[in-house]
Amino acid sequence: MVRTVLRIDGMSCEMCAKKVNDALLGVKGVSGVSVDLKKGTAEVTQEGVKDDDLVRAVLDTGFRSKVKHGLFQ
Repeated sequence: MVRTVLRIDGMSCEMCAKKVNDALLGVKGVSGVSVDLKKGTAEVTQEGVKDDDLVRAVLDTGFRSKVKHGLFQ
């Protein structure tokens, strides 16, 4: 399993976080999601999922995101 962290722009409430959570869980290969509203991140446990597929799932909910790489992003 791989852990991928996404930065999510625009989440402002628990309902926003739930939409993102549900969208990411709907991606084939994703086995777990933890959305942190305060930090504006989603940690995804997945296997064999392309970063673009995760970003697209978030985009479909109306929010922008990008995969965090390294310590400083």
